[in-house]
Amino acid sequence: MKKDKENKTQPEQVQPETEETVEQQETVTEEEQPKEATIDEWREALETAVKQRDDYLDSLRRTQADFQNFKRRNQTSRADGYNDGVCESIEAMLPVIDNLERALAAAQPEDPLANGVQMTLKQLFDNLKKFGFEEVPALGEDFDPEKHNAVMREQSDEPGKVLEVFQKGYRVKDKIIRYAMVKVSVE
Repeated sequence: MKKDKENKTQPEQVQPETEETVEQQETVTEEEQPKEATIDEWREALETAVKQRDDYLDSLRRTQADFQNFKRRNQTSRADGYNDGVCESIEAMLPVIDNLERALAAAQPEDPLANGVQMTLKQLFDNLKKFGFEEVPALGEDFDPEKHNAVMREQSDEPGKVLEVFQKGYRVKDKIIRYAMVKVSVE
């Protein structure tokens, strides 16, 4: 421990600078300084930077295109979901419409109750038309399997015509939510 104390107490010896030590320091600093780059090295660095820039730009463009595609798919999916919800809601109300029409058919023509049911039915149809709801035409039309569901056949002079409608068909915009149940004429 005494030696440690002695080492600490002794000041460091400073060597006087000579020409030789100054020259050594100068050669060290010259070696540490970076060399100037050549034209080929600059070209190579520029090509690398341009390639990297192009890669980043390509990545950005792909990301933007992916995002645009995502937005379009999401918007389409939302619109389809909304339309499906409208169709399902209206389809759930079809039995109510059928019952109101049956009540109207069974009522006396000048009965005030029949007038109330008719006004209610008209108001319901007017409100549903805002969503693209409409009846599928059937009676007297040519049979179309994309609109009509044939449950009976009857021989007639005009084959392929709808003779009777048992249950009305409806659509919302272009989507059939219920096919018309009909009797079709055959030869």
